[in-house]
Amino acid sequence: QFSCKPSIQPSSPCTHQARVTRPIIQGKAQTREADVVKEIKRGSMKEKWGLSLVYRMEDSRIELAVNKVSMFSPAAKAGIQTGDTILLINDWKVEAMEQIQAALNIFLAAGFSVNLGWIKTSNCLDEWGALDAI
Repeated sequence: QFSCKPSIQPSSPCTHQARVTRPIIQGKAQTREADVVKEIKRGSMKEKWGLSLVYRMEDSRIELAVNKVSMFSPAAKAGIQTGDTILLINDWKVEAMEQIQAALNIFLAAGFSVNLGWIKTSNCLDEWGALDAI
């Protein structure tokens, strides 16, 4: 058996602040599985993927969602829609990452293709943090 309770650990012996860690199941952070996984290709390095992304911390995990998809972009051709939640970037689980910058770095390091996994959702994205269009 395993426990899904988040653990609280003191951030340092000199303060009363605490940091919450992710629930652990068999040694791994609890994440969701993608409904759709596709390789997205672009014609040149100058061409963007056509995504505007937003993020938030939810239940001690990063959530990365699509705020806008440019028409005729590689993302639009793959079927990504506004409100979808991105769970995988080149087989890296976004929800298991500690910082949003790690997810962006994997995305930005992709060459002419990137493997994305996502679930179809219709989140209200009003209070999410905005990221640069990629």
